[in-house]
Amino acid sequence: MSLALPLLGCYWTLAGNYVFGEADHSPWDFRLRAEAAARAGYTGIGIKQADLRRTLASHGIQGLRAILAGNGLCHLELEALFDWCADGEARQRSDMDRHLLLATAAELGAHRIKAAGDFGGADWSVERMHDAFQVLARQAREVGTTVTLEPIPFSNIPDLETALAILGTSAGQGGGLMLDSWHVTRGQMDFARIAALPPGTIGGAELDDGTLETVGSPIADTLDRRRLCGEGEFDLAGFIAAVRASGYQGPWGVEIISVEQRARPLQEAADASWRGAGACLRSCSG
Repeated sequence: MSLALPLLGCYWTLAGNYVFGEADHSPWDFRLRAEAAARAGYTGIGIKQADLRRTLASHGIQGLRAILAGNGLCHLELEALFDWCADGEARQRSDMDRHLLLATAAELGAHRIKAAGDFGGADWSVERMHDAFQVLARQAREVGTTVTLEPIPFSNIPDLETALAILGTSAGQGGGLMLDSWHVTRGQMDFARIAALPPGTIGGAELDDGTLETVGSPIADTLDRRRLCGEGEFDLAGFIAAVRASGYQGPWGVEIISVEQRARPLQEAADASWRGAGACLRSCSG
């Protein structure tokens, strides 16, 4: 580590050889991940709900707070809320996650909670999603955090304009956009449009790299083939400049989801991901 940068190691980046699904907790204890993140230079870390439940069972909320403080990790990201606009059993499960994430955010002062749309073809109108998101944003604001909505091209929130319509007046009031360089690039979202967003609209930004062309299915490409920052073809300098121009001043998540990253030893995963993202941010400074 050579320079303090506001970089947050997202959950997937440091989770190791997890299995996607309901039980996608890390095989590594949270304390070990926090220590590795701090040694690499990260100022924050992410945790997902299945892993959060396991961590709370092992360490308790006070233990989790002590681990974060002891490693100087001042930015916490919680993920991820799905089905927040659903009905029936899916909504019941989502509400359990909502309660967990909001309660944890309140206890630990989490910087943000990530939320996304549906990947299975749910027929929710933009109006319905807008109304449901206003409730979620108000709840986030009440506990001192922000729920960040991520436009993902293969979801029912596929682009920037749809996400902004759902965000509505909650922007900067408990709600915000989560912009990931992967999805921005894959969705061909306009940097000029991002740069022109009003201050407070972006609640979180994430860095990763990859090829300009999708390899295989969009989902498989997203989950298996992301590259360390600086090792792909993305215009990360343009993305960083656009996000900064909007007034965003929060931590930058580093979200490397790939077969290679899952296979790396923990400290190597932390060091390599921090180095790549840190080099990109430093080159765009000044």
